[in-house]
Amino acid sequence: KIDIEREQQLIESHDKIVFQFPLYWFSSPPLLKKWFDEVLTYGWAYGSKSGYKVAGKKVALALSAGIDEKAYSAEGTWRYTLKELTAPFELTFKYVRADYKFFYAYYGIELNASKERIEKSVPAYIDFIESL
Repeated sequence: KIDIEREQQLIESHDKIVFQFPLYWFSSPPLLKKWFDEVLTYGWAYGSKSGYKVAGKKVALALSAGIDEKAYSAEGTWRYTLKELTAPFELTFKYVRADYKFFYAYYGIELNASKERIEKSVPAYIDFIESL
């Protein structure tokens, strides 16, 4: 069960929010969808003068994708880019007036998740977080 009040307090007390999750069937895991549905409520996140508690906060996604980056292109296996697949998140953040800062993606985790490769990705991820 999601503690909605606690989650909303956490959001209100931070200026930068990163949603980090594995891409799951070309979307987010079901629990994250549930979090959005339950936490981003009318009157708090949008829809009233006292709402929009997420407005102006820097928000980003950090994703791990099982397949390689080249598969996520118009010419690739799946014909959609990760930007296109994450458009519902971007629209949600715009709707609640958050400042969406794009995403960081770690591709190919299913095929090549060696310790060395993961460690090699750390500086780029740190740069992404620090750029928010």
